[in-house]
Amino acid sequence: MSADAGTPANPTPVDAELRRAMDRNISLLGWWWWLRFFWLGEAIWVIYLTEEHGLSLGEVLFFEAAYAASVLVTEIPSGILADRFGRRRVLLISGVVFIGGLLTFGLGEGLLLLLLAYGAFGVSDAALSGADQALLYDSLEPNGRTEEFEPKLGRFNALVMAGFAIMTVGGSLMVRWTPLSTPILLSAVLTVPSLLLVMRMTDPPRRRGRSSVRAIGVGALKRIATTRAMWSVVLINGVSTVAISLMAILQQPLLIKFGFPVWSLGAFVAVQLLIGAAGAWVAGAAGLRLGLHRLFLFVPLISSLSLLAGISDWPWMYAFFLLPGAGYHLVYTNASGFLSRRVTEQERATVISTASMVSSSATVAVTPVIGLLVDGSSLDTGLLVASLGLAAVALLAYVAWRTSGDTTRDPAVPPDGAPRATSAPDEPAPPAEAPLTDEGVPTFVFPRRRP
Repeated sequence: MSADAGTPANPTPVDAELRRAMDRNISLLGWWWWLRFFWLGEAIWVIYLTEEHGLSLGEVLFFEAAYAASVLVTEIPSGILADRFGRRRVLLISGVVFIGGLLTFGLGEGLLLLLLAYGAFGVSDAALSGADQALLYDSLEPNGRTEEFEPKLGRFNALVMAGFAIMTVGGSLMVRWTPLSTPILLSAVLTVPSLLLVMRMTDPPRRRGRSSVRAIGVGALKRIATTRAMWSVVLINGVSTVAISLMAILQQPLLIKFGFPVWSLGAFVAVQLLIGAAGAWVAGAAGLRLGLHRLFLFVPLISSLSLLAGISDWPWMYAFFLLPGAGYHLVYTNASGFLSRRVTEQERATVISTASMVSSSATVAVTPVIGLLVDGSSLDTGLLVASLGLAAVALLAYVAWRTSGDTTRDPAVPPDGAPRATSAPDEPAPPAEAPLTDEGVPTFVFPRRRP
């Protein structure tokens, strides 16, 4: 094996200091996961662009494509940087860029500055995705607690969604007395504490030497491209991501079509966020109880077909339109665990970032088409084409995964024969099955952090 590929070291005992540092990471991650998404503009950002800046709905969808394009360009490089130089540094960069994007979005005038803000959101999310999940998994791994990854990831995201629901109502009510930009600017200020939490974290130890940037990138991409079980799960996750992205963009004009005033949109979006929180909270248990073979088939199909509810003129159908919120978290959480268990820490952030890049690529491809259909024909036409197209891709990806021969939660062979950590001789061994509770940590994602 080449030096670039890295050579497994002998298993080393997990000493008490390392165990405490990794436990502290997990505790801090619970709070950070919530504070990094302090976003008060969820119910009004589309209205902000259309009313304050005069964009059409189709132009908003093109802005969404520009955001996704910036993610596409920086997604894999940011994952490589996280694998090469550490997760903590990349998370700090993500937070600083996100705050700058919010300030530009709330204060900027003109299309160029708005595009710059969207670019900042894309770079921030690209740096965030992969590094956050890899840091969580790597912090659990030294103590033999990786079985907690899906439950913790789901519950952290559930707390984010519950917090979003409260913030969304507050932000939408705020605009009755303040300009539409106020919730956006306040979000920038309230995100600052998340940077302080990251500074208190510790990068998990590496059991292998650091690979070169090129070796990490080529190795991760080759592993996904040549492993059917992995690329098919990446596609399944992409379908769920595109479905929730379209729902998030189109729900505000859909509610306006139903005759609801702008100031009331927060309550409806809060319901959507709570549905997403419920999906995130049970995601880990759902993967175990339903089995991945059922979850990866039915959830993406339901998420895709539920977009058809937006075609109806009956307001009560809005409830079905919200299902991609729960579906995304069910798939995303279990897909992240599936991929994380099949790679080493040398490539983990890059592999997860690649999955996000595929979702961004799909968004870049789909949203302009749907935008043209909405502006050139009707909202109903756009929803019909999006729903049926996503359902077809979900079925094809599932068939590829089901016939891959690797459809269990844990791989038959650990990646590269990675050794499991052991307790130090003077330390009690960790329990065979660690509890799935979060030890007092706030255990509660919108698919992305940008407006």
